[in-house]
Amino acid sequence: MEYYMLPCVFKKMFGIDCIGCGIQRSFDLVIHGQFSAAFKMFPAIYTTFLLIFSIALFIIDRKHNYQKIVISLAIANAVIMIVSYVYKMRFIY
Repeated sequence: MEYYMLPCVFKKMFGIDCIGCGIQRSFDLVIHGQFSAAFKMFPAIYTTFLLIFSIALFIIDRKHNYQKIVISLAIANAVIMIVSYVYKMRFIY
């Protein structure tokens, strides 16, 4: 599967990970049942799944208002991504 993954243009240009680096590998790890390894690779993977699911519900089911859920998950996802990126840049690299 790694053969089909897109390269990170940001990493190629600047030599450091971008805020979304690891999401493809993390998704692959989830597919293969390695849930803790997926979380270690990209900590926002599960909130990303919830966000995508809630956006799909928002688009498909017009009877209910999912706007607050989508906004809340988007904010939570962004916070997790930023905090994990700062942690990775500060303590891992």
